[in-house]
Amino acid sequence: MEYQETKKTKLAFKSNKRKASSGSDKPKRKSKSSLHRSKPIVDSTPSRTWVPISSESDLSGPLVFYHSDTTIHALSLSSLDSSSLIAFYPQPSATIEDVEPSRVEQVFVGRVSVPGNNDINARRSFKSCRGLYVSAGQDGSVECGAAAIAALEMWTPVLVQDCEQKGAVALKMCLPGSDDVRYLSIAAHDPNEPGTHVEANAHATSIGPRQTFIAKHQANRSLQT
Repeated sequence: MEYQETKKTKLAFKSNKRKASSGSDKPKRKSKSSLHRSKPIVDSTPSRTWVPISSESDLSGPLVFYHSDTTIHALSLSSLDSSSLIAFYPQPSATIEDVEPSRVEQVFVGRVSVPGNNDINARRSFKSCRGLYVSAGQDGSVECGAAAIAALEMWTPVLVQDCEQKGAVALKMCLPGSDDVRYLSIAAHDPNEPGTHVEANAHATSIGPRQTFIAKHQANRSLQT
């Protein structure tokens, strides 16, 4: 599995050092000479951190999608296990540079479903922690309840080049049986008014601020001391 959950509401994406088990709990004594000879240990173990995507190829693997205005919202499943509701949930005070997923329902695993030219124009599916896929309806609704990938579960990412923030992307849906396209959107809302969540839909036919999201993926980062 690409990611794991340690508790229901906490993620374990960053690698933590595992303590090596020993056959005895009794500590071994070191001689004075060995203490003088010992050198400082430099920890070069890579850690996992969430960083903005820089190309279409970064959209494979664990991902999180944020909308940033006065309040940062994360695309997320409902916490109810039986619900297919997917919406944008406000995040604790943080900058878009520092925000990371706070629960596993916010993480979706991207994969190429229909290859494109060097990952450009490739159509991708996004699977939730419950094994179901993000899909759009012909009526513009968006949910996460599909058990298999079909046309309405395949999204085409579009990198938004004129956005000041790194990792900006829009998700385009080509409706089957027509030339119509729709974009994943966060519904109109007052960014200064706190709320539980904001609806996700696919009504928009062009890219604007409410169709532009910051996508983050996991990348290795070496610890420095």
